[in-house]
Amino acid sequence: MRASNVEMVPATTRSFPFVPKSSARLVAGDYWGVPLQDGRWACGRVLQLMPRGYAGGRVGFLGGLLDWSSSNVPTGNAIAGCPVLEQGVMHVMAIQTTGGKLLGNRPLEDDGLEPLLVCHDGMISKGFTPVRKWQVADGQTIAGLSWWGYDVIQIRANVLLGKQREGAGEPE
Repeated sequence: MRASNVEMVPATTRSFPFVPKSSARLVAGDYWGVPLQDGRWACGRVLQLMPRGYAGGRVGFLGGLLDWSSSNVPTGNAIAGCPVLEQGVMHVMAIQTTGGKLLGNRPLEDDGLEPLLVCHDGMISKGFTPVRKWQVADGQTIAGLSWWGYDVIQIRANVLLGKQREGAGEPE
């Protein structure tokens, strides 16, 4: 299925912060704070909704960990221009068990972001959107679509950003 089958919820019909109970009210670009062990924050971002008909689509989405950390919770201005370090298919409980709630929305196109390339179902895709068939030349260069448990984004944030200087990725 193509990701274009996903119905989008207008961001203007929502107010922040809010705790999502399903993916029905998620919009690409939504972000939340991910607490690090040292007391600082990382940032998770909704990259893409699952297409209709995908198993788990009612509560699942493609989320990414941004290259950003700070002693303050993320804001739209603070995360501007920060790239995605890693992405994975997540359950809305990943938001609830890490940061607890969505803090806002910053359109992905404002930062030139889109889902990363992955190998999925014999295709090379941007997230869930097929780009082309997998080829032998792709070898080990493109990772498979990763499915993350509730706390994986927090674990990865601590590994990748836990020792990074405060404000990395934040504009000065």
